[in-house]
Amino acid sequence: MVTSDGARRVEMERSPRPVPAIDLIDSRGDVLGLSERVGKGRVTVVALVYTRCTTICRVTASSEAYLQAQIRNRALDDRVRLLTLSFDPAHDTPDTLARYARRMRADRDVWTIATVSNVEDLSRMLDFFGIVVIPDGLGGYEHNSALFVIDKGGRLAGAYDIESPQKVLADLLDGRWEAE
Repeated sequence: MVTSDGARRVEMERSPRPVPAIDLIDSRGDVLGLSERVGKGRVTVVALVYTRCTTICRVTASSEAYLQAQIRNRALDDRVRLLTLSFDPAHDTPDTLARYARRMRADRDVWTIATVSNVEDLSRMLDFFGIVVIPDGLGGYEHNSALFVIDKGGRLAGAYDIESPQKVLADLLDGRWEAE
C-alpha cells in the first residue's frame, strides 16, 4: 500500500526542489535564511517539531540525537548538519528553543534549532516539506513527520521515517546525497 507520505517521498527523490528563501530565528536569537543555511557543500537533515510535543516529536528528537552522535563519532561534521524547525513560533521563541537545545544536548556546530522569524512564512515552510499540522483542541497539534534530506546543492531531495535514523546514516555514509 502506498501512502501519501510514501508518494511524497518518491516525488522528492525524482524531482528535488530548491529550498525557499525563508528567514528563520534560531535558539541564539540569530536570524538566518533557510536557503543560506543548507547546501553549501553539506548535506542537511531537517526535522519539523514543536517543543511541547510529547509523542512523535520525542521520537524525532531521539533520532536527531542519534544522528548527532554518529556525525561526531564518524567525523562527518564537515559533510553533514542537522536542522530542527519548530512549526509553533508563537510558543517556541528563541529562549524556548535554547532550553530545548540544551535538553537535546545539541552541539551548535552540528545541530541548529530554529523557527520562522515571520509567522507569515509558516504555511510556506509547512507546504514545502509537506507537513500537515492540525490543532488538537488541547493546546497541541496532530502532525505528520519525517527526517528530510537537503542535498549539497540546497535541494529537498529525500525523506525518511523518523524511526529510521540508521537508514539515513547508511545513505549519508554511502554518499547518496552528495550530488549537487
